[in-house]
Amino acid sequence: MADEQKQIIRRAPAVPKKISDLKPEMGRVCLAGTIISKNKDIGSFILDDGENKILILTNDPKEFEQLREGTFIRVMGKVWGQEGELEIQADIIQDFSKIDKELYKKVVYTKF
Repeated sequence: MADEQKQIIRRAPAVPKKISDLKPEMGRVCLAGTIISKNKDIGSFILDDGENKILILTNDPKEFEQLREGTFIRVMGKVWGQEGELEIQADIIQDFSKIDKELYKKVVYTKF
């Protein structure tokens, strides 16, 4: 056992994007927006970033139950689907309800 080497598998970083900028070939992305509706049958919700909307799929029923419509959140996950029919498989969902939306957008989406 002492001779075994631990292999560390690193996950690709989640790149901050607007929903309108998503492409099928993108890997992990980071989106921020407001939950506008939930579908408990499939554990999904619609995220609205103020310009566009996208379906977010979750795998954690406990986490899904805690989500509330109207809450500003940040989602990190993998882009799935084809152009025009994209969705996100969520890895991490963070409550951003105490974050200033406009300031967040200004800081994250401003090109330097």
